[in-house]
Amino acid sequence: MDERHESIHPGAQDMGVHAVRKLHVTEVGRQVAFSGLRPDTAHYLLDYLGSRHAELCSFVPDGAQRPGSPQRLNYCLINACLTSPEFWGAHRARSIPYGFDVLVQNDPVVAYASSLAETQWQGYRDAANAAMLLMDWLEGVPLNLLEGQFPNVRAGNIRSLCRDLAWALSGLSNILAAATQPNLSTEERPSCLRALSPDAVRSLRRLLQPLRILVWRLNVGLPPTVLWMTELKTDNGERAVSRAEALSLHQIGLGSFESLRRRSNWEHLVEILGANGATDPHARARELQQLANGWHGTTRNRAKAQQLRRLDTTDQPLLENFYHSRDKHFEAAFQALLERVGIRYTLFDTGQKPGAFDYLLHVEGRPDIAVECKTKQGDGLVDLTAARVVLSSSEQYGHRETFCVTLCQPGVDPNVPENLQACPRLCIVETHDLAEAFTRLIRQSLSPQSFHDWLAQPGQARAETLLVHTRAVTEPEVISPQPT
Repeated sequence: MDERHESIHPGAQDMGVHAVRKLHVTEVGRQVAFSGLRPDTAHYLLDYLGSRHAELCSFVPDGAQRPGSPQRLNYCLINACLTSPEFWGAHRARSIPYGFDVLVQNDPVVAYASSLAETQWQGYRDAANAAMLLMDWLEGVPLNLLEGQFPNVRAGNIRSLCRDLAWALSGLSNILAAATQPNLSTEERPSCLRALSPDAVRSLRRLLQPLRILVWRLNVGLPPTVLWMTELKTDNGERAVSRAEALSLHQIGLGSFESLRRRSNWEHLVEILGANGATDPHARARELQQLANGWHGTTRNRAKAQQLRRLDTTDQPLLENFYHSRDKHFEAAFQALLERVGIRYTLFDTGQKPGAFDYLLHVEGRPDIAVECKTKQGDGLVDLTAARVVLSSSEQYGHRETFCVTLCQPGVDPNVPENLQACPRLCIVETHDLAEAFTRLIRQSLSPQSFHDWLAQPGQARAETLLVHTRAVTEPEVISPQPT
């Protein structure tokens, strides 16, 4: 892994002195160090992704045109992690629990063998079997049913393995994001990616969002549709919806944000909650709908309060206005924050270009970013169609290669990110997450370049991922954490 680059001071040899070597840490090396992964693990996994990029990216769903194979992709990513030096070999840092190395019928590894990091999987039987069991965990199979599949593998072993894998894959996603930055020269990329074409490097960024969704699913053991329910909290901060309840709602089609809130689904909601053991199903149904209705507002208010406490009184009105304004007033509030932190921009939608996106952001040393502001009144959330508009708009006005961002005020429907996995040129960001980035820019714990790198990643830019871009240790690590 190329953690540091060497350069010889110009003129040193001309002066008749020994060459002076200057070492500097690359961004990829910094992310490897930050992840805690072994450098040979990072190289192993990046080499796998780079050498098999076309095949792996073909597994990412692309709407009706290409359904992809998300299960195959998840199995391959988990299996690759488990066969890496992190989990395998004499110097491994973590281990696969004892009991997975037995001979059993493993249909997934047989079906997916040609796509694995180690195609001769028989030498890594425990990794193959562990990955097979975890595929059931991702779909919501109860722990008590998973415990009996392999000898001596209990719930604690499974949860511990999930935590280790989620940690490793989260680190990999940050390393991959750094290694595939469009502004990097070939020499600055890890050696295993230097032979790739620019198109291949761009395609690798398609794997960032699937990786992050997989991390979330490993942490909670649920399908993508109901991941948002794990963020519903009680007054004391506990998860408000159990894993069993979330899965049951998913199975009858009530797992999405809108379907849970819809009045027409009331009777079905009461019925399934009663079947899951609720002592008063009607009261429980009212509680869940109230939590869902207030979920996004609660998250925003908690983030805003924390951000305001860290700003001087002169800057607080800028953030307040950013949270509360809509439409053109919201765009003005966005501009005021950009000017405050010194990020240059061009107002692209001047009213003379029908359907134009709103802004081009200019950060020194980084490619431009096209930004579209989408706002909803009240507690409405931006839907998939609105989130994607900036892509066609950028193409219409000659920015086909420019990375795009949709800024969602007050937020985005929680089922949108999963449907954007095949959009390597689009990031969505909610107001409270962008406000956290602005807070760190104002406090100078985040550089404009790091802000750009955080924002120019496909998928959804979340405040909790800002940590790997923030150099000051005084900032909070997590603003709106995903549950573990």
